[in-house]
Amino acid sequence: MFGCSRLGSILCLAMLVGCGPPPSIPGGTSGKLHADGVPLKEIRVNVFDAAGNATAFAVTDGEGAFELRDEASLTGVDLAPGSYRVTLESAGEFQMVWPHAYRSPTKTPLQVEWSPEQEQLDLNVPAPRAAY
Repeated sequence: MFGCSRLGSILCLAMLVGCGPPPSIPGGTSGKLHADGVPLKEIRVNVFDAAGNATAFAVTDGEGAFELRDEASLTGVDLAPGSYRVTLESAGEFQMVWPHAYRSPTKTPLQVEWSPEQEQLDLNVPAPRAAY
């Protein structure tokens, strides 16, 4: 009986070691997305270079914060100095919508001039509306 209880404890401990949150993956250039100071959560931020090539993406957390990553590998992307265009997509359970231009890499009004002196992207956008 003692051996069975000991075996059960070992199995239980082995199962608990595998539980918990997934490991944190370091991101690249960080930023904040907000509408007039109100953080926007669960929004996909897509970054395109001046030629229109996809450069990085991120999904905002509950505070509107994000870290840019490569789409294929999920490794962090640190932006090089230059001009970028940013598009937005709702990524959460409750779909949010911006005017169509905010979803187009060629028409988006969100344009960023990134330099090494900047600490993070600060993206202030109009308040989205709920999609019905």
